[in-house]
Amino acid sequence: MIPPAFGDTEGQPVACYDATAVPHSASRMREVPSLMADTLEEIRRDCFEARAGDPGTIVAVLVTPVRSDADYGLVFVAADGPLGGCGEASMFAAMLVLGSRPEVRLETGAGLITARPSGEAGIALTMPPGSPRIDAADVRCEGRRLRVRTVAAGGNVFAAVSAAELALEISAAEAHVLIERGSALLSALRAAAPGPARPNMLLLTTPVSSARTTSAVIWGDAIMNMGPCGTGTCARYILAVEDGDVVPGSRLAHVSPFDNAFTASSVDLGSPDGPIQIEISGRVTVTG
Repeated sequence: MIPPAFGDTEGQPVACYDATAVPHSASRMREVPSLMADTLEEIRRDCFEARAGDPGTIVAVLVTPVRSDADYGLVFVAADGPLGGCGEASMFAAMLVLGSRPEVRLETGAGLITARPSGEAGIALTMPPGSPRIDAADVRCEGRRLRVRTVAAGGNVFAAVSAAELALEISAAEAHVLIERGSALLSALRAAAPGPARPNMLLLTTPVSSARTTSAVIWGDAIMNMGPCGTGTCARYILAVEDGDVVPGSRLAHVSPFDNAFTASSVDLGSPDGPIQIEISGRVTVTG
């Protein structure tokens, strides 16, 4: 395989490996991780063991697409194995393959992402259309009654909880507390949820104020995103629309505890009750 590239997207460590030379027989992109399991495990070991990569790194793996209108396929690998989706890693991969082209189409398990340059060192992604459906439930945890809302975005399933309900402050100074308590909550929610509704990420939210909000995204083996999380930004935008804090089409700044931010807005698909498609943009840095 071509040597990998490493960098960050709005503070989140990312990497990109090229596995387009490895054949697969998938009829849908969702089948690729299982059909290329040996290759993805080789990449995981190379990144996180041989190269001792940051355990929070998310790897975008370029593969042969299934759709004829896609330029590349993309699957994602984290330290604990395949991941459903990642906006930051998609932006990084797009930066590497765009060249002088005005846009590039990346096929993921969740659908087609269209990427284009956006300002100096910036990339804008039009994410795959997704369901605006939000499932809500009251859950008892830590002796508290929590309102948990579940929303799917970009290949991941998020359990969203107000940080205020847990008396948590979303800030870099409180990172260790957010990781400890967030990981415990995510484990409890995963154990209680049925299969397709089982969240693989926790979104700890703050209110929207002046078109800006801060969230912490917890996932994997006690990992907290350094960046604002691309799919998490989509989930937060859906929640903000549901709450009436954002009018579809308007912009929302979604900020990580480390003050890294994505800007999000939605695309008019012509049906207020149909799928929602969200655009996100941020800055990419190639470090090696």
